Amino acid sequence: MLVLCFSLSVIQAQDLTSKKGIPILPEAGEYGLSIDAVPFFEYAGNLFNGNSFNNAPTWDFPGLGHGNPMFTISGKYFKTANTAYRGRVRIGYHNETIKNTLWDQTDTNMVDLKTVEDKWTYSSLDISIGLGIEKRRGKGRVQGIYGAMVNLSVSTAGNKIKYGNEMSAKYPTPLSTDYPWVEEENGYATSPASYRVTKDNDGLTFGIGVNAFVGVEYFFAPKMSIGGEFDFGIMFASTGKSKYTVESFDGTSVKTAETKTGGATHFCIDNSNTGGAINLTFYF
Repeated sequence: MLVLCFSLSVIQAQDLTSKKGIPILPEAGEYGLSIDAVPFFEYAGNLFNGNSFNNAPTWDFPGLGHGNPMFTISGKYFKTANTAYRGRVRIGYHNETIKNTLWDQTDTNMVDLKTVEDKWTYSSLDISIGLGIEKRRGKGRVQGIYGAMVNLSVSTAGNKIKYGNEMSAKYPTPLSTDYPWVEEENGYATSPASYRVTKDNDGLTFGIGVNAFVGVEYFFAPKMSIGGEFDFGIMFASTGKSKYTVESFDGTSVKTAETKTGGATHFCIDNSNTGGAINLTFYF
């Protein structure tokens, strides 16, 4: 009986299955999803600091800790038990419009207290895509991982301002909200403007990079692991010129002028996460 029990234990250890017969390690055809593990460690540590107002841990993007995440959804697909395709993606679009109410310059009698609105619209676009391959080795719950990824990113941002008081021969210096808008105690600052910004757009930034990674995973439960990894890579990014558009009245008509400024290139060879990334990964 003792020999039989020992044999069963050895078989279970080699197959790495739970007591219910569930395989512990990921298998071919399965997917993996990673989240940041740091909030869970902080929550567990805070349970012992006497603070009764600890925030519950939240699902966060894997990266450099939840205070500075990569904001990409990261996943894996296992071609074999030891080879997985990695992917991550972020598609972020932000649009915000702020309105400021001010005096209508055509209301010369100021009897009805007519008002108009200036509108400031800010928008941004951030796209990140990464594809790669992951290899792993190990004979137990501790699995070493290594591999490489190719990453692409595109980002831009811009401002557009629409003024309620029009610029004309009668009103060459219309009352306008000062740009950039600064909120004061009684609202946004306004003043008569001989020229005013209508557009202020950042240049398009395009980046491409290749990174190698190495790390380790520990499977504390079937299809669930805690792991850490380091990255080392090469990155090149190019930013186009910013465009700055203003309007003014030249005595006969409203004119617009566009100015292009800036532009930059960036090249880097470095560790992308010198502190390491601690991830919690689920496989299914």
